[in-house]
Amino acid sequence: MLSQSFVSSTVILLVATSIAVSVFRHFGLGSIFGLLIAGIFIGPHTPGPRIVEDVEHLRQFTELGVVLLLFLIGLEMQPQRLWTIRREMFGLGTAQIVFSGLFISIGASLAFNSWRIGLLFGSALAMSSTAFVMQILQERGEIASQQGQTSFAVLLMQDLAVVPLLALVPILTATNPLLNAVPHWQHIALIIIMLGLLISGGHFIIRPVLDYLARQHNREGFFLVVLASVFIAAWAMEQAGLSMALGAFIMGIMLSNSRYHYHIQASIEPHKGLLMSLFFVAVGMSIDLSALIEKPILFTIYVTAIILIKILVLFSLCLLFGTSKKIAM
Repeated sequence: MLSQSFVSSTVILLVATSIAVSVFRHFGLGSIFGLLIAGIFIGPHTPGPRIVEDVEHLRQFTELGVVLLLFLIGLEMQPQRLWTIRREMFGLGTAQIVFSGLFISIGASLAFNSWRIGLLFGSALAMSSTAFVMQILQERGEIASQQGQTSFAVLLMQDLAVVPLLALVPILTATNPLLNAVPHWQHIALIIIMLGLLISGGHFIIRPVLDYLARQHNREGFFLVVLASVFIAAWAMEQAGLSMALGAFIMGIMLSNSRYHYHIQASIEPHKGLLMSLFFVAVGMSIDLSALIEKPILFTIYVTAIILIKILVLFSLCLLFGTSKKIAM
């Protein structure tokens, strides 16, 4: 529910984000940090101006920015390039999830005296935020670099690992009605069917439609068909129990060899930038600083331990997979 008029809320949002991003970019801290701080400042958990009370609904809407980000990355990632990172994706990515999850689970089990809670923590915290990492790599122009491609391969494997992790962790399965409603073999079959429909639809339906609209010089229709295809792909993967971003990424790959590659990219990029900015603001708004201030030492210890575990695990695994020390770090 809006606590103020739409116009005044928009003014507060724009002023806070523009100041924060300008200041943090000036000091070389990046725009993401600035957007998070702006979100904390105008969020419901801090005194002062606030634009919404229900942050969760706002964050769900702004996740469409993450969907468009992965679509654009897929648009640049042609199938041949995706094949070249298969070793990092299935080998390094899987090993990172298993070993990070294992060590975090052991620590959490000892801390909370419960293996179930430890398994929940390990499975969740072995993952990373695709939105944060890819946005940082994009800002630095490192997506095409070796460390960027390796990072992306690990992130992509994490997106694929969501379903088996949900199936393995009893606590998490209760939060996914789809996994409880059907046997696992049916769920796997559903994923395969959705992937097949997505790939065939992108090749045999979306491409011919875009060709027709381009010949008709129908720019509005062209843009709306692209946007609809991205969100239909995201919806299909969500129905299959996978992440929406993965569906958008697959649709991007399907259109990566299209003759309209650059036109699609130019039409989607501005909307992606706006929604991604709002996404990071919404994440900042959901941060309750008072909860962190209550136990700052414990919070610092836990965060430091998790970061060290993931650094050591991934650094060691990268070296085992033949990556140089510089890239591994």
